[in-house]
Amino acid sequence: MSNLSTEILFDRFEIIEILKKDEHASVFLANHIYLSKKIILKILNTERIADNSLVERFKREAKILAQLDHPNIIKVLDFGTNKEYFYISFEYFEGQSLRNLLKKNELTLQQKEQLTIQLFKGLDYAHNNKIIHRDIKPENIFVNTNYHLKIGDFGLALSAEDTLVTQPYSIVGTPSYMSPEQIRGEKLTHKSDLFSAGLVIFEMFTGKNPFVQENINLTINKIMSFNEEELINDLSVLPELYKKIIIRLLRKNPAQRYSSANEVLKELNVTNELQNYINEQSATADIKTVTFTSKKKKTRVIIAIAIVLFIASFFILYTQLHINNNKNTILNNANKTQTAEQQPKEPQKELSNVGDSKIDKPKEKEKESINIPKEDNQNKVIPIVPPATTKPSKLFVDCYPWAEIYIDGVKKDVTPLINPLSLDPGEHTMKLINPDYPPYMALIKIEPNENSYIKVNLDTTLAFLECNVFPWGNLYLNGELKGQTPLRGLIRLFPGKNRITIKNPAYKDIDTTFIAKKGDTLKLFFKFKK
Repeated sequence: MSNLSTEILFDRFEIIEILKKDEHASVFLANHIYLSKKIILKILNTERIADNSLVERFKREAKILAQLDHPNIIKVLDFGTNKEYFYISFEYFEGQSLRNLLKKNELTLQQKEQLTIQLFKGLDYAHNNKIIHRDIKPENIFVNTNYHLKIGDFGLALSAEDTLVTQPYSIVGTPSYMSPEQIRGEKLTHKSDLFSAGLVIFEMFTGKNPFVQENINLTINKIMSFNEEELINDLSVLPELYKKIIIRLLRKNPAQRYSSANEVLKELNVTNELQNYINEQSATADIKTVTFTSKKKKTRVIIAIAIVLFIASFFILYTQLHINNNKNTILNNANKTQTAEQQPKEPQKELSNVGDSKIDKPKEKEKESINIPKEDNQNKVIPIVPPATTKPSKLFVDCYPWAEIYIDGVKKDVTPLINPLSLDPGEHTMKLINPDYPPYMALIKIEPNENSYIKVNLDTTLAFLECNVFPWGNLYLNGELKGQTPLRGLIRLFPGKNRITIKNPAYKDIDTTFIAKKGDTLKLFFKFKK
């Protein structure tokens, strides 16, 4: 590899740093000269591998991996050959490895839960595309400052349909994260990745790998002979749910592990009532706000209302009885006062000289004032009703693929959410930011004491391009290499003006610009001419 930089990297890649190097492969941090951007470059020395079928498999897998497009997986940008070397270039994810993050020991429980969910989402996508990673470990998992996780180092992954046939490729990476069947050199399934992922989250939650020993041989022996029940003691401080998940992931017998990464996500309640509701909706990406209350919540609300009504009725009845008693007491006092006034007759005779009409009216008014004395208002019991209070409402945001959430200009969280957002009732502006998509803006209305649910597919903010080139060419979109035609799937475009450049060393470059509108799917055909 001493002359590698002049032979294979001479016209395209500028080496910045050597990240890993062994007998068969090397990994570099490099600068893509044409794109003027950092990339990760993996190189395989094809001359040092005796079994040529493995080289062909590596190339075939590179093509498959180039089609993997998931927010929790590092994306393949380009691949090709140069003399005895085969190379794959990956996007450079601005972050650090999970290994470096674990060394700092600063992760909160919520951050650990968020990273765990993203890890299994990425694995679920890879496994559904029949890709087995085979080297899941903290060094191959990357996390940025927003705790967005991406799985890397898919360059030597295997298709689930392949069979391991040679020892050099049956054991790769760090043995302390391998499954027992991988160490034995057996044909692997996606459940081997689940075992490795179980060890990663074991270490993330406890701070140690239970299988690491003084040397590789002792480590391998530990993996092959460990007592499953002993692991429970190391997990005693963990939440019960994560203890259950880790123990099942680390079963020696693959048949006793979870059947899929998606099953782990269900255990983590990622597919919950909200997700079930969303799945029933149409696949359109328009923003939707709905109210959803489970049957249990409805029952609790009905019971609570009944209790409140009963207490209120009792309070009103008690108040009414108390008022009536006060009135009866007041009336009795009034009658006694009236009787006492009727007994002395001399004052009436004296007043009779004034006139009967003038005597009766003052007496009637006096009686009225006695029947409704000031004491009535003083003794009356007035129930005190507390003012209605409005608690913050919950907002659930489900965004594909992922996004930073800004509410009223303030960053609140990053999807996938572990917990819903708490917002005051009223109108709010929401912005979803993902650097690979145009910003998504929406005005949302939060109702008092109600849960709101929003589902957004950022793909609807884009346009798409289907590009056919004859005979073939390296396709660049706005200066960024998208791959070599024929391409699988559609190319994503930002709405607006776009530039396509197609290069084939045997022909003159094709260079053109076009306008794309949101939601468009454009079909373009190019034919090189001499």
